[in-house]
Amino acid sequence: MNNPIYLRAWGDLACFTRPEMKVERVSYPVITPSAARGLLEAILYKPQFRWRIHRIAVRRPVQFLAFRRNEVKSKAPRNPEPIFADEDRTQRNTLALRQVDYVIEASLALTPLAGRARFRPHGEDEPVGDDNLGKYYGMARRRIEQGQCFHQPSFGCREFPAHFETASASDMQVAPGMNADADLGLMLYDVFDLDIGDAWQAGRIEARPQITFFRAALKKGIVEVPAWSEVRKQLGGAA
Repeated sequence: MNNPIYLRAWGDLACFTRPEMKVERVSYPVITPSAARGLLEAILYKPQFRWRIHRIAVRRPVQFLAFRRNEVKSKAPRNPEPIFADEDRTQRNTLALRQVDYVIEASLALTPLAGRARFRPHGEDEPVGDDNLGKYYGMARRRIEQGQCFHQPSFGCREFPAHFETASASDMQVAPGMNADADLGLMLYDVFDLDIGDAWQAGRIEARPQITFFRAALKKGIVEVPAWSEVRKQLGGAA
C-alpha cells in the first residue's frame, strides 16, 4: 500500500446496524468497512476511483446505549409526495454505540472509469488533467484538512453526525487494554457490487446490491480489513 490516508472520526452516537436483526437496530461493536467507506465518500467521491479500507483503530472503549425512538414505516417516495409522520409512525428499539472514536487507514484505487469520457464536467475543486491517483490523493487530503465534505458524514444514521480531522500513522496506536482482543464474528463488508466498474465496461451501468461478509477480529485495538480480492475468493469468485 502506497501513500495511505489517515482519517480520525469521532462522535457521540453511532449505529452500524446488523442486517440479521431485521427492523430492530442493533449495532456492530465497531464501525464496518462499508460505513467507513461511506464516511470517506461523504468527504470525496468520484466514479474514477474507489476507497479501499485497510485498518480501523478503535480508540475508545466499546460502550452500548439502548433507547427507543420514533420512525416512519414507509420509504421516502421518488416523487415529491409528503409522508405524514403521525399516520405512519412506529416505535423501534435501538442498541447504539456511544462516545466512539476511530482512526481509519485507507487508500485509493482507480476504477475502469478513469480516463474515460465524463458525463459531467470537472468539479470546481478538481484540477483539470488526466485521472491519476496523485490528483485524487491531493484532493482528499486538502478536503480533510479544510473540513470540507459533500454532506455531513454520519455514523450509520444521519442523526448521528461524525466529526473528522486529518490523522497520521502514529494515531493508529491504541492504548494497551483499551478493549480486549475479541473475535467479532461475521461482519458486513459491503452492500454494493464492488465489481461495478467491470459492468460499466460491459455496458451494464446499474448498481447491483450484493451483501458480503468477512470474519472480523479486534486485536490490540485494530480491525484488519481484507482486500476485496480475498473476500471474492471466499465467495467462490475469481481473484
